[in-house]
Amino acid sequence: MRFYRLGTLPPSLYYDEAFNGLDAWKFAQTPINQWPVFLTGNQGREALFHWLMALLHRANGLSVWTIRAVPALCGALLTPALAWLAWEIAPWLGVKNRRFFALWSGAAVLGLLWSQIFSRYGIRLSLFVLIETLLWAALWRAWTTADGRRQTTDDRPQTAHPPFIPSSLHPFIFWALTGLCAGLSFYTYLPARLLPLILLPLAVAAFWQERERLLAHLPGLAVGLVVAVLVAAPIGLYFLENPVSFVTRVEQVTIIGREERDGAQGLGANLGAVAGMFTGTGDSNPRSNVPGRPALDWLLAPFFGLGLLLAVGRFWRLAQMWLLAGLVVMLLPTLLSEFAPNFQRAIGAIPFVALLVGLGMDGLVRLAARLWSRGRLVYLAAIWLALSGSTGLTWRAYFVEWAGLPDLFPAWDVGFTRVAEQMAAADDGVRTYISPRGREHPTLAYLLEEHPGAPLPQGFDGRICVRVATDVPARYYILVKEDFRAESLLTAIYPNSSVTTPVVETNGSSWARRLEQPAGSAVVFPEMQPQPTPLGDGIDLLGHQLFLPAGMPAGATFYTRLYWQVSAPPSADYTAFAHLLRRNENGDLVWLAGADRPPGEGSCPTSEWLPGEVVIDELQFALPADLPAGDLFVAVGFYTAENQQRLAVPGSADNQVLIGPVETQQ
Repeated sequence: MRFYRLGTLPPSLYYDEAFNGLDAWKFAQTPINQWPVFLTGNQGREALFHWLMALLHRANGLSVWTIRAVPALCGALLTPALAWLAWEIAPWLGVKNRRFFALWSGAAVLGLLWSQIFSRYGIRLSLFVLIETLLWAALWRAWTTADGRRQTTDDRPQTAHPPFIPSSLHPFIFWALTGLCAGLSFYTYLPARLLPLILLPLAVAAFWQERERLLAHLPGLAVGLVVAVLVAAPIGLYFLENPVSFVTRVEQVTIIGREERDGAQGLGANLGAVAGMFTGTGDSNPRSNVPGRPALDWLLAPFFGLGLLLAVGRFWRLAQMWLLAGLVVMLLPTLLSEFAPNFQRAIGAIPFVALLVGLGMDGLVRLAARLWSRGRLVYLAAIWLALSGSTGLTWRAYFVEWAGLPDLFPAWDVGFTRVAEQMAAADDGVRTYISPRGREHPTLAYLLEEHPGAPLPQGFDGRICVRVATDVPARYYILVKEDFRAESLLTAIYPNSSVTTPVVETNGSSWARRLEQPAGSAVVFPEMQPQPTPLGDGIDLLGHQLFLPAGMPAGATFYTRLYWQVSAPPSADYTAFAHLLRRNENGDLVWLAGADRPPGEGSCPTSEWLPGEVVIDELQFALPADLPAGDLFVAVGFYTAENQQRLAVPGSADNQVLIGPVETQQ
């Protein structure tokens, strides 16, 4: 379930997965002692998942499978980890049959589409759930162990510890393992920071109910605490030095204080949504779920409900209190954030949901045995049939229903994957561009990194800036639903070009259009007003277009389209300017209005301009309210933002090119 078709389903490499893969690939080529404990990119991420991915990238190289293998392995290991946890907590829950309870709890997670999706998604959630489960299993094992012997509901003797480990060390080993998992959890995912909230009521209850045992375990608790602090110390120190990293993502998604300011869904609405996610309406995000499908199918939901009732009925007991506290605390991230219910943020609740399902199964068997004592085999068969049926439902929900969702195309960046595949397959050396985004997209970058001979495409935002190759053949990918202008502008500039539709969405609409400009074909600028003017640093002004609003009313938008010819790679990232000037009675030029910004709003940085290109950049500004009569000019040029130093314009004392006078109608 976790590894079958792992490289092809999900159908593409989503942004977050590719971002993680690029970081892991970078780490794979970096000495381990230089690996960071926290990654600030992409809204901040804990680094343990990326360390494991980096090791796998070293061994297996770049691939979609390499990105997803770590979460898939964590998802596969979750079943035995849950079985171990259920085995350890069973005596404290008072279950009738410890072995079946452990097996049922471990198998129940296979019936959760929730777990299946995130076990095959190249982000760090699956690792967090595994370490969280191992943490609780180790803690209950340490808590149950006393004087080298373990409590059990069975009359059969139990092996206290491996024969090569002294009995006096046995509890300390599991307390140390608890501390190790607790410390490591802080390197996995944000909800790990809530784990102490589960321990707090547990510690209070243990003090009143198991004081003697608690006092006996104080040395072991100290060992676990010391190990946890030592393991978590590096990331703790990082957060002390960079407190913004600790709260940035939380502040971005929380609803606290946002209901009135941003219209966010309130706590009351979230409470109903989260409570209903198990049997009512689940997550609507197609990356996390079949939209709206509840977290539990109709086979598991009754057992979960019964298990929850049994736990609530004895909530004062240590294990039941832990189950309920764990479920509530791990639902807080989705309860207190936007877009509830959000399965991704509630991922830490999975172990508690699986255990409650197992508890409900055990409770049903016990109840049925009172009604018909000889029907034990029938009850057990029914339980296993329900688990098998639930697993089958999850298999179908994922590999058939979810895999066939049309929404997966935009949700999983399928378009960028197909573009990357086409770029990698084209080995003709044609210069390639993409608009209005894509060059910086991690999906494109990671998939092309697999093919060293396929360089990243050149980028621009065709809605405000276009890069025109004039001396070499060129290939343009235009994302038509976002860039409404580039295709029409480029087909006018390249009259002999051909346009095709290489990427089509699931619904049949065009996602990307591809324009091919053959070598030696004509390049024309039919609307440009020539004004060839040399500047410096490899940049010349070729010409311009001015779009004047009729009557030049106050506040109207004045458009300038500037054609910059590149003869050599510019050495800096310049800011472009276009200023409207008036010549006064003394002959001086007076500033009236203008715009300053990097070319293409940063999508066409001058440091990336290539020789032979003509870069068409558009700047616009609002006309002033008191536009005077007289000769108007537009001054254009560049400067470096760091020191406001303008790029030299030969023959101009102000290092600017004057366009005009501009003819206006008053």
